[in-house]
Amino acid sequence: MPTPPRVPGAVRSEGGTAPEHDRALQDVLTRLDGLDGLAVHDHVEVYAAVDRALRERLAGAEA
Repeated sequence: MPTPPRVPGAVRSEGGTAPEHDRALQDVLTRLDGLDGLAVHDHVEVYAAVDRALRERLAGAEA
């Protein structure tokens, strides 16, 4: 069974640290790495959290 794609490194600001919203997004995305240790029915919660975080980040980028 294929594994989920690896999450790329956090986006860095000019100061060398990730902006707070990017760190929060990165934290949510790293939850995908733990899917192998969860029962399949628990994947839904993880996918929903990642979906919410991505939508919030995209909405913020459009503002």
